[in-house]
Amino acid sequence: MHESLTISLLQARETAMGFFRPILKNHNLTEQQWRIIRVLANNRSIEFHELAAESCILRPSLTGILSRMERDKLIFRLKPVNDQRKLYVSLTPQGQELYELARHQVEQGYSEIEAAFSKQKMEQLMALLDELIRLREKLPDNPAGNDSDE
Repeated sequence: MHESLTISLLQARETAMGFFRPILKNHNLTEQQWRIIRVLANNRSIEFHELAAESCILRPSLTGILSRMERDKLIFRLKPVNDQRKLYVSLTPQGQELYELARHQVEQGYSEIEAAFSKQKMEQLMALLDELIRLREKLPDNPAGNDSDE
């Protein structure tokens, strides 16, 4: 009997998120909001479709999440005058401040995982996951950001 790769990955994700959910809850953030904030913290401004792909959130879901984050003054959206079809997203100063505050606590969570799992195993795991992610390029329709199961 073969184990299910996708189920194992989901179970591993749930275990890892157990270290971070209390931190996110403390800051009144959902997992998706935190992924968006992390992506935006590393990009001054990012185009909507690229944000969806990098945060692994489907575009229809991303629209609603961004509306709530804009209401909470964590992000702002900008349409360039020269191309109204594009939409760019950036963190507000308040969003950047929240990122800096939560980031240190999240880094502590990573330290706890590394202490329990070992630095060597973490490096090995990340290298293997990066290799698996690169297989996406070999897929016929390259479904980045897809929430589908097996």
